[in-house]
Amino acid sequence: MREVYPPWQRLDLPPHLFAVDTSPFEQEINQLRTYQGQSDVYIINDKGTILAPTFGGGANSLVTQMLGDDAIISSNFGGNPPYEKMKPVASICFNHWLKQSNVLFIIGGKSNNTDIFETFRAKADALREHFGKYGATPLYVVVGRGGPNLVRGMAVLRATCESLGLPYVSFGFDSAMSEVVDYARKVDAWMKTGGRAQVAANLNVTA
Repeated sequence: MREVYPPWQRLDLPPHLFAVDTSPFEQEINQLRTYQGQSDVYIINDKGTILAPTFGGGANSLVTQMLGDDAIISSNFGGNPPYEKMKPVASICFNHWLKQSNVLFIIGGKSNNTDIFETFRAKADALREHFGKYGATPLYVVVGRGGPNLVRGMAVLRATCESLGLPYVSFGFDSAMSEVVDYARKVDAWMKTGGRAQVAANLNVTA
């Protein structure tokens, strides 16, 4: 009896076409998939300047499209992740990408179930610990979000940015996401044309 192979095998295609090339960054994030919430990441440009941890698939699509090559990663960390997951996810992102970033862009739509306070508290703690371990880096923080415990979450991030000496701006759910993304792009452009040096000088570090 003649052995029948799937069509793609009969084409005699090279095996490397079916190999999955996963970066160390993506591997670290994937280890946290056992926790509640999304942890989908993909590197867009490893030379990018905007680190955008994004919440929600729709938000991710818009942010990725609008940021283009300035974005370092495409991500979706929605699904109401607990603090115990969000903090290590943030730490992994910061360890790999914060040094080259001009903008930390925390963005998502108006959530129905994600606790904004828990996710923002986790990011704030991870950011503070990163600065404590590796030193300050010139960074502008832009936040756009809506959902449960938004005010408490925004307050935690604001307090952290002020204690670290970082410039920041926050947008609530009443701001159009496209306008918030455009604002982050303008901040990135400003950082590239002298703003980063100004922030570095305020932090007493090199740009």
